[in-house]
Amino acid sequence: MFHAIRGSGTFVTAASEETPVETDVSSPSMKDEEGPFYSVGFDPLDGSSIIDANFSVDSIFGVWPGKGLLGRRGREQAASVVSLYGPRTTLMIALPAKSRDVDKGDLSFEVTLVKDRSHWEVSRGDVKLKASKKVFAPGNLRAVNDNEKYDALVKHWIADRYTLRYSGGMVPDVYHMFAKSGGVFSNVSSEKARAKLRLLYEVAAIGLMVECADGATTHEFEDKSVLDIEIDDLDKRLGVCFGSKDEVAKYKKFMFE
Repeated sequence: MFHAIRGSGTFVTAASEETPVETDVSSPSMKDEEGPFYSVGFDPLDGSSIIDANFSVDSIFGVWPGKGLLGRRGREQAASVVSLYGPRTTLMIALPAKSRDVDKGDLSFEVTLVKDRSHWEVSRGDVKLKASKKVFAPGNLRAVNDNEKYDALVKHWIADRYTLRYSGGMVPDVYHMFAKSGGVFSNVSSEKARAKLRLLYEVAAIGLMVECADGATTHEFEDKSVLDIEIDDLDKRLGVCFGSKDEVAKYKKFMFE
């Protein structure tokens, strides 16, 4: 992926989950060009813990305008992309209105690899999440043992007859919400079950995708969109909640009040 990024003539800085340093990926020819140029934070293979079970795995990319990733916020992204490798190979692409230079609002859409893997076709032109849907994916579930609020929330989802859709991979579980037009994904930490999701390589990109699809996001313990959290460490980790707006509001009621 670093080879492809360097060869694109578009990126000047890159960092990945496996190479968590700001790396110069510009080419000599770019010195004479005006741009625009971008920086990218990415996870080349998300879901490595479930690959042996033949579950879907993915790659995640967050794209920022200009040079550098430290000190940025997810809301500054020009785009984010998830490539999902399952029965189909798909790309979900998020484009905020500011990067589209149009008055039609934010956009999340899907393309699928077809025709003997030689052609990309738009499979869903405008993906939106409904305000509420009784589907849940509770990540880091061991945290309920010493996080009473998370324990109460999970018990509420079960008692209220929510449908469980959880694979152990963040992107497949969030992607399920896109496929079913709603739901809620949580990954909450506790003193004994620490946060694992990385802001730069996973959370910011997926957060942009969810919010561009009319969903909502929040930090696990603070009423703040994940897109407003500063990347002050390339390995910064946090807990999150993503999903339909009413479902995220319900999360906040259990976790913040």
